[in-house]
Amino acid sequence: MTAELLRVVFDCNILWQAFFSKTGASGRCQKLVEDGKIILFLSADVLDEVRDVLTRPETQNQFAQATPEAVEAFLKDLTSKAVVLKSVAQKFRYERDPKDEPYINLAVETKADYLVSRDKDLLDLMTGHTAECKEFRQRFRPLKIIDPVAFLKLFTDPD
Repeated sequence: MTAELLRVVFDCNILWQAFFSKTGASGRCQKLVEDGKIILFLSADVLDEVRDVLTRPETQNQFAQATPEAVEAFLKDLTSKAVVLKSVAQKFRYERDPKDEPYINLAVETKADYLVSRDKDLLDLMTGHTAECKEFRQRFRPLKIIDPVAFLKLFTDPD
C-alpha cells in the first residue's frame, strides 16, 4: 500500500454497525478513520440518513444505547474526522436501487478509492452483468465497492 491515504465512503449500514459495535468489521473500519489511516467522505444526505436510521423508534426500542444524545455525539465525532460535502452532483442514476445513489455519487464526486458496503445492490455494481453494472464499471473504473472485511484486509495483507 502506498503512503497516500485511501479516500473512502461508507454506506449507512457500515456507519450504523460502527455505532453499535466498535469491535465488528464496520467498527474496525471506523477506527481507521479515527486513527487517521483513511480519509472518510460524508455528505449532508448521508448524515441525514444515518441520523434518521439511528433515531427511528424501532431502533431506539431495540437498542438502549441509541439515545438521541449518543447518536448526536457519534455524528459530531464522525463529522469532526471526515470531509463533509454540503451537496453532491448526481453523476450516476441507479435504477435498481435509487436509495444507493447518494453513496455512489459521493464516491464519484470525491474520487474515492473505495465505497465500503454490505449492500448487495452496491456490491453487484462490481460483478453484475446488467448494462447498468457494466456502464458503472466503465465510467467509474478506479472506484471499487467492497465489503468491510475485504476493506480491512487492505490494511493487514502485504502488497
